[in-house]
Amino acid sequence: MSVKEAIAAANLPVIWILGGPGTGKGTQCEQLCQKYNYAHLSTGELLRACVMSGSPKGIQLFGIMEKGHHVPDEEVVQLLAEAMNAKVATAKGFLIDGFPASLEQAVKFEEEIGSPSKVISLEANEEVLKGRLKERGNFDDSADSVLKRITLFTEKTRPVIEKYKKIVKQVNAEKKPNEVFDEVCKALE
Repeated sequence: MSVKEAIAAANLPVIWILGGPGTGKGTQCEQLCQKYNYAHLSTGELLRACVMSGSPKGIQLFGIMEKGHHVPDEEVVQLLAEAMNAKVATAKGFLIDGFPASLEQAVKFEEEIGSPSKVISLEANEEVLKGRLKERGNFDDSADSVLKRITLFTEKTRPVIEKYKKIVKQVNAEKKPNEVFDEVCKALE
């Protein structure tokens, strides 16, 4: 059985959590997991874990990420499908954190995994995002790569939000995390 068939058979919600780099997608997903028992799949974390594994694929991905570029869609969808397949029997749903980042990825995701039930778009000012990422300090958060990622979000991910606007719920991510969480929960219910 494919991941797509398994998710459909289990009738599990698949929720895309989108927002620029530093909008708090991971923080919100962690809280949502505790409340709803959803599986949180962060493409960033899946990719970083692959890089940190030191595998040939991880080394290849590091070279791409270090430059602030997007990893090929097939690679990311494959990592997501594997992670979802591993959790389909125990999860009450899936939170897909930061993916799809482009219309091409959205199409690939729908072909391989299925359509989202809902899309949450976390919204925050670019200056707020820069400050948050500087504080966070991940290996892929250099000043140059942060600017590239904000630009990529604007150029590539905004069209995804527009395409799925019928199921998108926008949430102001500049508030305190607990206030943002309350708004995200309302959007899901």
